[in-house]
Amino acid sequence: MRLQMLVCAAALIIGQPVLAQATTDTRNFDNDRASGSVTVTRDPAAGSTTRAVTATRKSDGATVASTITRTRTENGFTEAGTITGPQGNTLNLQGSVARVDGTLTASRALTNSAGQTVASRNVTATRAANGQVTRTVTSTGPQRLLNRVGRPPVARRPG
Repeated sequence: MRLQMLVCAAALIIGQPVLAQATTDTRNFDNDRASGSVTVTRDPAAGSTTRAVTATRKSDGATVASTITRTRTENGFTEAGTITGPQGNTLNLQGSVARVDGTLTASRALTNSAGQTVASRNVTATRAANGQVTRTVTSTGPQRLLNRVGRPPVARRPG
């Protein structure tokens, strides 16, 4: 019995470094409108995930790219990244989500290369003892810029 417990403990200790290694997954896409790749790197030891996307439009050769890293924190996560549009304009993304004592606070902001805020959103949601949720949202700029940042495109039905 002791030998079995010792073997199990040794297997867990030896197996931990294997589980904590960073992994990278790259997927290429090529359709009638665009081609490119999506690379996702997960680092469990650092608590981070990085998503790098490049795409080239076939009609005119315009290229877009983005790299966004999310890092786990004690109460949520932070995110930071850059997005480069087809005209070469670059936007910087900063964001965070935290949950503390029944209150969720989320923020996201895009700034241009001059440091001006292009779009931002701040959300606070609090649950009262009776279960009622109070949500406050403040935003500036076109919110469509913040809605899909760092997420894969959504397939939409025609019409």
